Amino acid sequence: MPIAINPEHNDLADSVRSLVARVAPSEVLHDALETPIPNPPPYWKSAAEQGLQGVHLSEAVGGQGFGILELAIVIAEFGYGAVPGPFVPSAIASALISAHDPETSLLRDLASGDVIAAYAIDSGLTATRHGDGLVIRGEVRAVPAVAQASVLVLPVAIDSGEEWVVLDSHQLEIEPVRSIDPLRPLAHVRANAVEIGEDRVLSSLSRELARALMSTLLSAEAIGVARWATDTAAAYAKIREQFGRPIGQFQAIKHKCAEMIADTERATAAVWDAARAIDETRKNASAESAFEFAAAVAATLAPAAAQRCAQDCIQVHGGIGFTWEHDCNIYYRRALVLVASFGRAADYPQLVVDTATTSGMRKLNIDLDPETEKLREEIRAEVAALKAIPRGPERDTAIAEGGWVQPHLPRPWGRASDPIEQIIIAQEFTSGRVKRPQMGIAAWIIPSIVAFGTEEQKQKFLPPTFRGEMIWCQLFSEPGAGSDLASLSTKATKVDGGWRITGQKIWTTAAQYSQWGALLARTDPNAPKHNGITYFLLDMSSEGVEVKPLRELTGNAMFNTVFIDDVFVPDDCVLGEVNRGWEVSRNTLTNERVSIGNTEPPGMASLDGLVEFVRDGQLDQIAQNQAGRLIAEGHAAKILNMRSTLLTLAGGDPMPAAAISKLLSMRTGQGYAEWALSTFGTDGAIGDPESLPGKWAEHLLYSRATTIYGGTSEVQLNIIAERLLGLPRDP
Repeated sequence: MPIAINPEHNDLADSVRSLVARVAPSEVLHDALETPIPNPPPYWKSAAEQGLQGVHLSEAVGGQGFGILELAIVIAEFGYGAVPGPFVPSAIASALISAHDPETSLLRDLASGDVIAAYAIDSGLTATRHGDGLVIRGEVRAVPAVAQASVLVLPVAIDSGEEWVVLDSHQLEIEPVRSIDPLRPLAHVRANAVEIGEDRVLSSLSRELARALMSTLLSAEAIGVARWATDTAAAYAKIREQFGRPIGQFQAIKHKCAEMIADTERATAAVWDAARAIDETRKNASAESAFEFAAAVAATLAPAAAQRCAQDCIQVHGGIGFTWEHDCNIYYRRALVLVASFGRAADYPQLVVDTATTSGMRKLNIDLDPETEKLREEIRAEVAALKAIPRGPERDTAIAEGGWVQPHLPRPWGRASDPIEQIIIAQEFTSGRVKRPQMGIAAWIIPSIVAFGTEEQKQKFLPPTFRGEMIWCQLFSEPGAGSDLASLSTKATKVDGGWRITGQKIWTTAAQYSQWGALLARTDPNAPKHNGITYFLLDMSSEGVEVKPLRELTGNAMFNTVFIDDVFVPDDCVLGEVNRGWEVSRNTLTNERVSIGNTEPPGMASLDGLVEFVRDGQLDQIAQNQAGRLIAEGHAAKILNMRSTLLTLAGGDPMPAAAISKLLSMRTGQGYAEWALSTFGTDGAIGDPESLPGKWAEHLLYSRATTIYGGTSEVQLNIIAERLLGLPRDP
């Protein structure tokens, strides 16, 4: 999905997308490979008429008065179109000037499109003070679009520090050089004792904000490239046939495309958050440390995603993708120039580490409309009343009867809360330090009982479950039917008053503690494999049920094997219709996958724990760089979760972000532990859980399960490829 979430931003993205498709079709891009486009380019006037050059600039200088987030949305669409010419460099330059003084007269001609600007992220310029101004000398290499610009924004070294200055191109010697991307020309710039006045020094622009602006906006263009590559690879995989079927049906291609969209979505979430952080800083200076971290996360992920996706797009296309005539050529070249435009790639993971371990990671909060404050006050009062009840069964009963445990459910089981009310409830219970009964596996089963259960089933099972008195397990997986649940062989035979069930279940979490289980069994062996399955509610104390703890590689027994030997289950414990259990199970599995994607499971290494470990450790730069990438990936996975929630609030579909979040969150948790244990050297062999190496070893051992349960990563990749990218299903 694009950066945009809310309707206004989607309208902006749609408008820019239409312009880009009109002014920069494929043939225009290929012509620009051979013949330099005019300056300004043909689309410049149309973009100006839409106000795109000044979308982020103050209305006082003729801009539209929006922020960096809106500019990032525009730039991402330009990246998706690989638009040639100086639009992106000029927009970044004007953003730098505006950060110094949003109403400076320098911006008026930039907002109208009458002047084109360029910038450099690094330079070899030095300055000495001369009267009220500066004298500048030195060289800046490989400056994008500088030959098309009349104004340059460049950093200069002065007094052991750095200042940003605005220079006119006629003051400089400009030497065009061949660019990897002919659509993004480059030139070296030399200054030979160039004098400027104090009014051309951007003294209010800090080095930190300048770097954040440049890297965030470059990241926006990078995710546009990554999104194009992902869409194009998936589209080709649907129609290109080999060995008698579309190549998108081959799992290798399917998974490659799924990995591309996962990389792209994670980077998009990071760019969205970095742009928001900068805008928040402009309104509130105390947020400065947060924007620096957020921008570093985006810069760690986005250029890498652009290059990987562009490369994988070529691979999916095969030989045709390696030709000069194919658009892959254009986008791969743009990706390579973008990666170089960030400067040293290692600087950004290091900045992630430095900011995370000093000022801290950016806090992810969902800001709600002020109109919700009345509702918040009402909920806060009710939570306070619950807190006044002594901890124990009485409070748990009050919480359960009030519908607070799963408030999205219809009354009387929940509160029929819309997404906004759910967020407020979660925030108020957390801030009020009132714990709701833990549902465990039941959190995934309850919605199925509410949706498909009889009134008697609801009354029997839901109240004690909400009070935390009834513990549940999920009896789905079998030795021969793990992720492929439709292949299950547990058999249920109809008898007088109920069913006789025989079979074996495995990987059943907490079965040894559970009173009830949600069980899938085959009731019609002659039906197609997704049909003929029924969903049962099984009393775990029934005669013929045997639970054997399954000791896993951690040495513990979280999972179990459950033997079901001719167990009688009455008709009133069938959930939903006979032979329609697959429909009910999909409801349960959907709840499971969303839930897993939104949390860090107990026993697994956490992002906060990783940051604490890095802060307290003695690590070399290579290890810190690796840690920075992991922190960036973990933080972006959390942003994906928040975007999923906000998409729900905006009436969108949260499932794409949720599916990708589950895949990435489990991987990053494994990565934390793998990396941490590797830093101990020989002490990494210590298994004592009381020691620090032993603690991380426990995390690592446990983490191997997280990419298996709830749907293996390989199954998740299939789901992402088929449901999000529309690739053909496996035969």
